[in-house]
Amino acid sequence: MELKKLIIGSVVVSPPLILAPMAGITNGPFRRVCRLGGAGSSSTEMISAKALKHGDRRTREMADFAREEHPVAAQIFGRDPEEMALAAAFLEDRGADIIDINMGCPVKKVLKSGSGVQLMREPDRASAIVSRVVRSISVPVTVKIRLGWTDDESNYIRLGKILQDEGASAVTLHPRTRTQGFSGRARWECIGHLKESLTIPVLGSGDVVDAGGVKEMFRITGCDAVMIGRGALGKPWIFRQISSDLEWTGETVDTAWCRDLMAIHISLLLEAFPGRRSVGQLRKHLAWYTKGYPNGSSFRREVNRIDDPGEIVKMAEAFLGLEGKSLSIQ
Repeated sequence: MELKKLIIGSVVVSPPLILAPMAGITNGPFRRVCRLGGAGSSSTEMISAKALKHGDRRTREMADFAREEHPVAAQIFGRDPEEMALAAAFLEDRGADIIDINMGCPVKKVLKSGSGVQLMREPDRASAIVSRVVRSISVPVTVKIRLGWTDDESNYIRLGKILQDEGASAVTLHPRTRTQGFSGRARWECIGHLKESLTIPVLGSGDVVDAGGVKEMFRITGCDAVMIGRGALGKPWIFRQISSDLEWTGETVDTAWCRDLMAIHISLLLEAFPGRRSVGQLRKHLAWYTKGYPNGSSFRREVNRIDDPGEIVKMAEAFLGLEGKSLSIQ
């Protein structure tokens, strides 16, 4: 399968495999390890424009970008055009290569604030937000959307054209409705319909977990890039694996290299979340890393009883074969 680079404004993404934004997951350490694992670019968790405006410390920490993770998109959510413009300018100053606007999140907490996929029901406001953000920064602006609120309110093509007219450099479509959430089948054919309707790049998202899925999404939709989210959990090397399986590169993925990535990730988590702040992160990612391992469930139960990050790391070293991989406790 022929590899084509994705170009968003002045940003080149190669390979066209992107780490999707995931709340509580795509923090700095995970973005960095997925870039090392072959992702063409990475995305932050959703960042609240309102929280940035009010100077929330933890929210600002979400905008700490390391050199190794570029190109990186900072995804923002909100409903006030001025707040969104201010957030975009702040994140551009912090080094974001792309500003991505979330108009697809179906989570109730986000919808309650009038953000996320709620904006698909308010095309005029969605238009105003994109227009204002585009005028406030010099880096490209992209937007992530869904099919719509329900099947009867499926307006993704109409909204995609509006966003393009307002200056968006690309649109990502997760082909489910708000009422579907993350259940049911992702309707990849709708990505193809959007691609046929726009002149800017269209990125596909939803249910891609391996090289076969990537190949099929490209074939069915003609999209310009594929986002991978849940498929990367516990497998940050999936991007290189896909590139290798589709013969985009000659790079191989072996067990030793995967263990190196796991060790790097654990070290980065310990650095980014010192002391007991790392415990929740370690438990979460080790649960994904050990999925499918013999005795993995017993390991996870034991880890969930321990509050000392040093003890958790020692257990992980022994269980995953990471001894001598330069893990450390800050």
